[in-house]
Amino acid sequence: MKLHYQIDGAPGNPALILLNGLFADLQSWERGMEHLRDFYVLRFDGRGQGQSPKPAEVYDLETQVQDLLRLLLELDWPPCFLVGISHGGSLGLEFARRCPDRVKALVAADCHHKTTPLMALKLKSWLAAHHVGGPTHRFDVAAPWIWSESVMHDYPALIEHYRNKAGDHEEQAVRGLIEGALTVNINVEEIRVPVMLLAGEEDVLTPPFFMKSMNINQCQFRTTPGGHASLLEQPDIFENTIVPFLKGLEHAE
Repeated sequence: MKLHYQIDGAPGNPALILLNGLFADLQSWERGMEHLRDFYVLRFDGRGQGQSPKPAEVYDLETQVQDLLRLLLELDWPPCFLVGISHGGSLGLEFARRCPDRVKALVAADCHHKTTPLMALKLKSWLAAHHVGGPTHRFDVAAPWIWSESVMHDYPALIEHYRNKAGDHEEQAVRGLIEGALTVNINVEEIRVPVMLLAGEEDVLTPPFFMKSMNINQCQFRTTPGGHASLLEQPDIFENTIVPFLKGLEHAE
């Protein structure tokens, strides 16, 4: 499968990969890119996202890990840092577990490592909403789980932008993405690379207490401003938290 991707920055800089949220595409990171000028950055659309193929199937983590691995082999991408949000954070956890030789460190924001019964109910409500009322109804049902109160109030144009993009997702992609997220079950105790977990303080989908329960070696845990889409809402988190963490590891080598 040929994934759509974009590379920014100089090849001599530390390599970094950005992992999209479930219904996001590589353009979702645009507001954070100004903070990543010192990195060699790979962004890509996973299957079912953006301009990549959208086969009628379940997009589980095993498939997504293999997709990413093939892309890295195609690009001859060096061992690198990973930064993922929401489902991208879950993908980062599983990729770090399976391919530790390719991961120097991981930052995983607002994500889940296992689909609990409560998480399953949340995700299934989105699928039901899409079936009943289409993509904008799915967005309206999901929005209270994703966005913070402050961003809903202060940046309505940002919310409207993502609401309008909801119609870009084909039926089989919506089903494949959600059904894939329902199967997440990562043995995080097997991860052997440095990890920073970031939890939006207003995140009600994967709350801070849930993320803090992950039993990961070499792990730092931080709360940040924002909801489940914290890095999209508050791109300054890159400058204030993520970049210092990654550069600290780079200088320690």
